[in-house]
Amino acid sequence: MSEGQRVPIILVDDDPDEHFLFRADLEDAGVDFDFHAFTKAEEALEHLRAQAGQAALVLTDLSLAADGAMQLIRETADMLPVGAIGVYSGTRNPEAEQRYRDAGARFYIVKPVTRQKLEEVIIEAPGLHAERREDGSLHIVIKPADL
Repeated sequence: MSEGQRVPIILVDDDPDEHFLFRADLEDAGVDFDFHAFTKAEEALEHLRAQAGQAALVLTDLSLAADGAMQLIRETADMLPVGAIGVYSGTRNPEAEQRYRDAGARFYIVKPVTRQKLEEVIIEAPGLHAERREDGSLHIVIKPADL
């Protein structure tokens, strides 16, 4: 891993329409990103295992089938050397948020996912940095050691 390297966003949502909406929201917000979307927690876990040791920002829908979000968080929280995993939902639910944080989630976002919300997540994610480019776009990168 090198400093300044772009960090991919991985989305796990069992509704493929959400993949499109999520991507569109981030593009509209001026976020430049590598994007990987999965409909099942198991698929995302396979991808993350294949990328072992790589940085990522992982967002999972709170309402994945068969408690998939909780499984994904438990198995991924310690797998990411740089980055974070968290949940997003259409509503605020403090009890659910605490359960997911206890399982290893670093953040809980209420939709829509905006540039501001994403920047807040990046600030708190170990080893990540929001880098603004001359064109105004936002890149998620590995934090330089001197920051």
